[in-house]
Amino acid sequence: MAYVKRSIFWQGISGTVGDTLTFRVRKGRTFVSVKRGPSTKPPTDAQQEANKRFVMASLFAQDAMKDPAIKALYQKAAKGGQTAYNVAVRDAMSPPVISWIDVGGYKRTLGDIITIKARDVIAPRSVTVIIFSQAGTILEQGDAVIKTNDSRFWIYTVTTANAIISGNRLVVTATDLPGNKAEQTFTIP
Repeated sequence: MAYVKRSIFWQGISGTVGDTLTFRVRKGRTFVSVKRGPSTKPPTDAQQEANKRFVMASLFAQDAMKDPAIKALYQKAAKGGQTAYNVAVRDAMSPPVISWIDVGGYKRTLGDIITIKARDVIAPRSVTVIIFSQAGTILEQGDAVIKTNDSRFWIYTVTTANAIISGNRLVVTATDLPGNKAEQTFTIP
């Protein structure tokens, strides 16, 4: 795709010319590309699933643009030629990522801290923690709180004293604004 820098003939033009070229304007810049024709192959199952996901993401983005507060979050995350709508579609297409769980502050007492690093296009909507015993029973569960000075980090404060933590299992779930979820399990050594 070509970008028209300065031309009094093409600046601001959009549409298809002569069944050959397509012009698009994005954030005041004009882009030129070859006109694309319809595919002659039937879509595969994977393509149909991707199309379905894209339609759902597009519907989410349309709804998100109707809420000024949500639109402002996505606009803040937009880079370069992106719009808030583009960022909302990308957010709906991809789940959050849990990249780090730190149990160094978990020492078996009430008020201990577990730190989670979870990220997404914008900060995840929520991060929950469930602590299981070695036998698989739930010892406690609750929501982590976003760290005030860095939205990538979440803090979970332990609410129950636990006599034995070795072998306990943590299940951390991050949920983003569109409802996508990521789950990571961590066993305490």
